Formats: sequence, structure tokens, C-alpha cells
Amino acid sequence: MGTLPPSFLGKNVNLDGQNSRSYVVKYEEHISKKKSNILLFDHETPVIFAVIDRTGRFLDSFYLSNKTTQEAAKTLENYKEIVERKKLHTVTQDDLRDALRPMEEARMKNENILKHLTDEHLEDIKHLWPSRLIAIQNADGKSDQSLIMSALSEAIKLANPIKSFQFIINHRLDTFIPKLGERVATHPDLIEDITSYYLSYNESAIVEDFLNVAVKHVPVSDHNAVEQLLNSAKKIDNLFYTGVMRHILSRLIRRVKEETGGTPKDWLNETIHDRQLKRTIISDLKKKTG
Repeated sequence: MGTLPPSFLGKNVNLDGQNSRSYVVKYEEHISKKKSNILLFDHETPVIFAVIDRTGRFLDSFYLSNKTTQEAAKTLENYKEIVERKKLHTVTQDDLRDALRPMEEARMKNENILKHLTDEHLEDIKHLWPSRLIAIQNADGKSDQSLIMSALSEAIKLANPIKSFQFIINHRLDTFIPKLGERVATHPDLIEDITSYYLSYNESAIVEDFLNVAVKHVPVSDHNAVEQLLNSAKKIDNLFYTGVMRHILSRLIRRVKEETGGTPKDWLNETIHDRQLKRTIISDLKKKTG
């Protein structure tokens, strides 16, 4: 089953042993499920191109001053295109240093810094670019409540949630997955996508956290979304012998009573079309009522 593929963005790398010069991965481009192209930087200058596998093992690497290949040239071109776009933003180096601080510690010399950071996150999510802000956070961040992460939270509320999901897993920002539960009313396919992805790596806790948010936002009359939600909970139960579906079902029924005034039986007949799921729910309700 394997573990979640890591992101190496912001990692320090010593190519020639412990006492060699240290470089930082500031650009990471996933070219397949098993390989990534990366650029290693000396301060703000890309100096090494490398191809790594999902464990971080180097498959190829060379100094850009000594050699190039078509793949390396394309990676460098992609990076430079992003840099040119970033020049249009009004985020200075002072702002970026301040962005590593939480709100209560930030100097906030730029009163619009949060907006600028959010706008940059939105652009990165839209294009699925490797984020320089996340690279900075990973390399030098000491607080997960930094302005960078606060702005990312806001960007995820605004961005296309399908793109946000891909951005999150590309950068290994899995703690932000539950926030996508707020978007299931308009994007119910997120339920299946997130469940399938994380359960394929045995990461049930992330899915459960996501479902616990999604159950508050899914329309109780949307049979497709409700069925996906309950089937996802059922998958966790089947794999890990938990009681997640019962918990999710209980919260849905509570919402049905509060929001529609209907009975669980009427809701079940009108909303749940999946026969196997309906049988499981009826059996669960009988157990609950004794």
C-alpha cells in the first residue's frame, strides 16, 4: 500500500556528504507518481538540476553551469516563467520574512500583506505551480500559524477545490484537507476523490476528519452527495472496523430533523437510492433503537 509520497520543497540537501555545501530545493515539479524534477538553489540562484524518485533518491543530477538537457532546460524555463509572474506581485523580501511570523508577532509594515500572500497562493493553486511561499515555510518556518499558512487557509476557501486538492497533495499539506469539506455542496465528487486517494495509502484519519467537516455542509436532500459521504464512511468501517458511518449517519439525521422537520424514515426513502447502502443504514438504525 505504501506511504504518502513526500514533498521535498524547502528541504536542505548536501550532495557530497555531511560537510559539503548545503543547497535548498525551491522548485519541485512532479513528472509522474514516482519521479520529480527539482532545482537546488544557492540562496536565490538555481545551480543544480536533479531527477529524484519518490523516496528522494537522486536518479540524475548535474550543475546547470556545466551541463544541460532538454528536460533540465524545460524545468528551468518553467521556473523562470513563474519568477516573471511573481515580479508582478508587490511582495518584497521584507514581506516574505514577515510572512513567516504568526499574526500577533508580525510587523505588518505592509498592511496589505495578507491579501498579497492570498493572491499569490490563489495563482499557484490555479496553475498548480510549486509554491515559493510553501518552500519558504518548509525551509525556515517555525510556526504553522504563520501569515503564509493563514493566507493559504483563506485561499483554499476561494480557489477551485479540485485544484486545491491537487495543490495540497503536491505540497504535502494534508492538514488542510478537512477545509475542503466546506466545499462539498458544490463539488460532491471531492468526497470520492479524497477518500480513494487517502485510503489507498491507509490514511483513514485524514478522511475521517474531512468527512466530519463535510457532514456539516452536504445538502441533506442531495442523494448523490449524501450517498458518497455515507459510502466513504462505510469504507473506513470495512477497512478498520470502526463506527464512522454510524457517527456520520447520526449527524445527518439530526440535521434532517432540524432543517426539514422530516422523519429519518421519510428521508431515507427519498434520499438514499443505493440499495446496499440503504440496507446497511436500516440495519444500523435497528441496532441503535434496540
